[in-house]
Amino acid sequence: MDTHRRRIMKCFAAGAAALALPRGASAAWPEKSIKLVIGYSTGGSTDATARLVGRQLEQRLGQPIVFEYKPGAGASLGADYVAKSAPDGYTIGLTDSGPMTIMPNLRKVGYDPVKDLAPLSYVCATGLALLVHPGVKANNVRELIALAKAEPDKLNYASSGVGSVHHLAGELFKAQAGVKLTHVPYKGAAPALTDLIGGQVPVMFATIGPALQMIQSGKARALGVTSARRSGPLPDVPTVAEQGLPGYEAVLWFMMAAPANLPAPIARRFEKELAAALADPGLVRDLEKLGNEDVGPRTPQQVTELLKSELAKWGQVIRDARITLDS
Repeated sequence: MDTHRRRIMKCFAAGAAALALPRGASAAWPEKSIKLVIGYSTGGSTDATARLVGRQLEQRLGQPIVFEYKPGAGASLGADYVAKSAPDGYTIGLTDSGPMTIMPNLRKVGYDPVKDLAPLSYVCATGLALLVHPGVKANNVRELIALAKAEPDKLNYASSGVGSVHHLAGELFKAQAGVKLTHVPYKGAAPALTDLIGGQVPVMFATIGPALQMIQSGKARALGVTSARRSGPLPDVPTVAEQGLPGYEAVLWFMMAAPANLPAPIARRFEKELAAALADPGLVRDLEKLGNEDVGPRTPQQVTELLKSELAKWGQVIRDARITLDS
């Protein structure tokens, strides 16, 4: 009788699990290739990060990972595509905090970053460096603040564009330091860095990885890093928070996400495999070579908490600075 009951219960559980899966999904998931959506063009640091993580997932799930690029609108087109895809485990995205915490505060997007996307794992973060041209008479953050206060509105700072984390890092700095700096937006980080080392603009908040060679060659000077802890590639450069602005932090962080309502068994499998992948020393080393830091998984609940906190933080910065996409 007990054996018979156990068989019935197993059949019931299997049937319930199958009913829980959306149309097109299977209890044997994954049975085919998985699409990994990226909100930028090929060749950038986000693409490189996604490829490293995707390669690990491919090995662990036993199915090909196919990369699909949806650039535009500050990467919000990619996030929107994932949010509106079927929640069957065959479309996921690697996205950064821009389309998840900044763009929804700047423009009307077609998705709710909290309700329409299911976090699978945190991946890593990329810190920024507060750079100055070598001709700027400031050797640390305190001296830069003093210079800005002595000559209000005379210092400009470059960014990769309106609404970028580089832009908002500058606005957060201005607010906390009580200084006036004029924002000069560029169409990307590369031309902004070019003008910084050329002396056309004296200050910039730049992603550490692409700026590292310029810092090491002396073409730009790093006064501080914007992360909560010192950067691995720049261990001798203090954080901005250490230099008189406690609590200051501005980083670009990456997460893996799926459409909302992903079946629990698939979500758990993703969480398990991503946790294992992001604990792999080889992957950690490869991600850090790209300038990424804080590599490692976090639970979906932890990612959701971070997401809500950063949405509120950058929303406040944007409102206080009256930033619009026409700024």
